[in-house]
Order: sequence, then structure tokens, then C-alpha cells
Amino acid sequence: MLKKRNAYLLLLMVGTGCAMGKTLVVGQAGTTCPGAKYTTISAAVSAAASWDVVEICPALYAEQLIITKPLTLRGKLVNSSDGTEITGMNRVLLRPALTDLLSLATEAVITVMNTNGVTIDNLAIDASQNTVASCTPGVAGVHFFNASGRVQNSAILNAELANPLSCTSLPFGNGFGVQVDANQAGPFTVAVENDSIHDYTANGVQVNGTEGSITAEINSNSISGVGPAGGIFQFAIFILNGAVGHIRNNVITEGLCGSLTSLACIGERSEGVTLRAVGDGTEVEGNIITNAQSGIFINGANKLRVINNQIRNIDAMSGMDIQATASGVFTNSVIRHNSIFHVWPIDADASNDGEGCGINEYSGTGTFGGNEISDNTVSDAYCGVAHVTADFVHEGVYFNILYTELNADLYLYPPPFPPAVEP
Repeated sequence: MLKKRNAYLLLLMVGTGCAMGKTLVVGQAGTTCPGAKYTTISAAVSAAASWDVVEICPALYAEQLIITKPLTLRGKLVNSSDGTEITGMNRVLLRPALTDLLSLATEAVITVMNTNGVTIDNLAIDASQNTVASCTPGVAGVHFFNASGRVQNSAILNAELANPLSCTSLPFGNGFGVQVDANQAGPFTVAVENDSIHDYTANGVQVNGTEGSITAEINSNSISGVGPAGGIFQFAIFILNGAVGHIRNNVITEGLCGSLTSLACIGERSEGVTLRAVGDGTEVEGNIITNAQSGIFINGANKLRVINNQIRNIDAMSGMDIQATASGVFTNSVIRHNSIFHVWPIDADASNDGEGCGINEYSGTGTFGGNEISDNTVSDAYCGVAHVTADFVHEGVYFNILYTELNADLYLYPPPFPPAVEP
């Protein structure tokens, strides 16, 4: 583990420009930008050599970028280390009219492709100026394609379709804050850290890989969506198809059902973290997830760790929903020390839909075994844990619960569970 961590740190050091390179400064005409030689980011990127830093002064840039070499793109900080104070607009905003550059499958404000060591730092990345209304082409704020790097300290916003209901296909959808994928074996490593990601149609961060191809470090971000109000499935973080995610210390909020019935809301649901046939060793740790229909939805995994998360204010479904369907298995995994509060409603919908639990394993959806569900706290819910016989449930702490633990194998799939009747 230490060896892997050191290799990852080395990659990030290289990606942030620790390999020596020069700094190219970009500033628009008529703005204060000491040392600027370029008036467009594109010109500086073209002129830069590998491992150079492109430092960008605050302004609005209507530029769509494709990065194909190791570079750092960095928004110039106010009161930066050289003592320069920049007055007026203090944000580097990229808001281009998006087009299909190089016939790529995704229109993104910044595309990083076929390279490594790229860092995007302290930029506001706005994908609102797209004209996509359906499932193709894709729309994203930042797209890593066959590439390694990181996006940090940035605002990534408005990756929304003109007509959201025109693309309801699963599991992909369209409209991503950060999209990571590959059509090569890799391996690729992408870090998404300390970012503000909001106003996306499908997913805040989507990582779609094959076994061993992509590892994503998704840490300390604020990610907010609109939930079922958009009329389609929406996931704040979505890891799928063999990609490995290390998802830590994020604050996630989606949206509640509002006037929708529980059944209708399940069909248009939002989820905080969604894992679909993920790679072995995926981790979800220390996140705060609120206002969603399912806090963490697991749809096939092996050697998964879900630890020390706080999940609050969940309606229509459960704090965690667990299936084995996508990969056929949910095995050898640990769900421990999570705190789940206010899973509602505690009424006939919970019984009829087989939901409303802190942690809910779906019987009959594939192979379960070797999983530990232990030391979790659930308060104010229909049930604490609904589990399958093959898994081990231990030392749960339950407050204000109708049913502390249910064996889901004793009920038809889909349930009903026992009636939600107060004693």
C-alpha cells in the first residue's frame, strides 16, 4: 500500500510542475497582468513545452481547450507569492461556445487527452454555452480521456443539456462536471480535489473504465445537484465498469422528492455516491451526503470499503442500497462506522417499496458473501439494516427505529417488508 501511495505522490508531483519548466503568463488586453506575454490561453498552451506552467490572470476567456502534453494551467492568485496585487475581477472564468473539436465524442471546456502530468488549478470552468439537447455528443466541464492528471481548487459548473429529458439512458446519461474515461488499457490516474462542482444534468464526477485502466482520487470536493427535480437519474459521484475510486471527505447534496410520490421519485432518483461494477479496492470514506434518495448505491463490488461516512436526510429509498447485479457479486467488503440519520418516510411506502433502511441489501440480485456490516449507527428510520443471510451484521447502534435488523432473504424481491405500524 505504501509503495502504491508513493508512486501516486510521485505522479502528482510531476503533474503539478515539479519537473522544472518555465512559466508563461496570460492576460487580456486592458487588464492588470504583470509579465503577460500572451492574450489567449490557447496561444500560451501552443507555445509551452512539456512541464511548463501557464499562469492565467483574472478575466473572462471564451476559449475551449485541448491539452495533449504535460502542463499546469493555473489561475493567478490575488496577492500571489511575488507580491503582485491584482484588483478588479479576481476569477479566471472559461466560458466558451462549445463545439465538436477534433470530432471528439464529448464537448468539454477543457479536454485532457493522450497525456499525463496535467494539472488544472484555480479556474472557473463554465459549460453553459453548449447547444446539446440529447445524449450525443457528450457535455462536460473537464474531460480526461486516455490521460492522467488532476483538477483542483476549481469551480466546475453548468454542464447541463438544453433539454434534460431528451437523455434518460442509463447508466451513462449526459452532462458531467468532470468526466474520466479511456479506450486504452492505461493505467491512468486522475485526481479531483478541493473543487466546487454544481449544476450538472447527469453526474458531478463520472469515472468509466475497464478493469485496471483508471484510478480516481476524488477528495474534499463540494458537489451539489438538483435531485429528482431534473426528471432523470442524477448521481454526484459515479464510478463504473472496473474503475477504482478512492472517494474521501467530500460534501455532497442532491435534492428531495418534493411533490413526487415515493414510487415516482425512485424512478427519477438522485444518489450521492454510485458504484457500479467497480474495481477491487474502491474506498468511500469520510464523506457527508445529504438530501438524496440513496446516499450510497452499490451495484456490484468486491473488496470495497465504506467507512466513516455521514448520511442524512434521505427520502424514498435507503441510506445505502446494495445490489450485486452489475458485476454479479457483492463480496469480501466492509461497511463500518457509518452514521445514517433521518431516512423517511416511515409509512406504508417503506414497507411496500422495501426501502427506508439505514443499510439495505437487496435479496435475489446476485452473489453475496464475506461482507461485514458492523458498528454502524442508524437513527430515525424504518429499519436499521436489511441484510442477506450470507453477510455478517454486528454491533449496530439503532435509535428511533421500527425494525432494527431484517433478514431480506425472508421476503419476496421486491418486498414488501413488514408493515410500518407503530407499536
